[in-house]
Amino acid sequence: RRQDSSVPMAKSKAPAAKPQQLTIAKKMASTRKPGQVARGQPRKLAAPKPQQVSQGAGAGGHTIMLLQETKNLATRTWSEHPTLRQALDYFVSSYERQLKALNPQARELSYTVEDLHVYIDSMADLSALIFAPATKHYMPRNKTYLKQQLLLQLQSAAR
Repeated sequence: RRQDSSVPMAKSKAPAAKPQQLTIAKKMASTRKPGQVARGQPRKLAAPKPQQVSQGAGAGGHTIMLLQETKNLATRTWSEHPTLRQALDYFVSSYERQLKALNPQARELSYTVEDLHVYIDSMADLSALIFAPATKHYMPRNKTYLKQQLLLQLQSAAR
């Protein structure tokens, strides 16, 4: 059918919100717990807490050590340890095993922290994921951090 343009069309109005519906919405808003946000509203996030700097190599929690000796992806390995201290102990012992394999006739092997740092720098990748109980997530750490923690651990062992 064709509508005649001379006949005005009736405009439909949406029913007005009932007062009862408005009071329920207000009641729900008043029963929210502090910090709870209504659906669809932006959430206000608390400022992040400053990260604590570890006071020693043993301060870290569960640690996953990721290492790649060369650029060849087949050399990627990982190991997990209860603490950062144990992960660093494992890393040093694996370095010592490699030294012994390279020098099978040597009765004693000696190396410096600088030798360990050169070994770390020679790796294609070395990093660690350290569990932080306060934030309940793993914090990634790079070669520089691991070298610092290794130095602290060896210094504390020398005392």
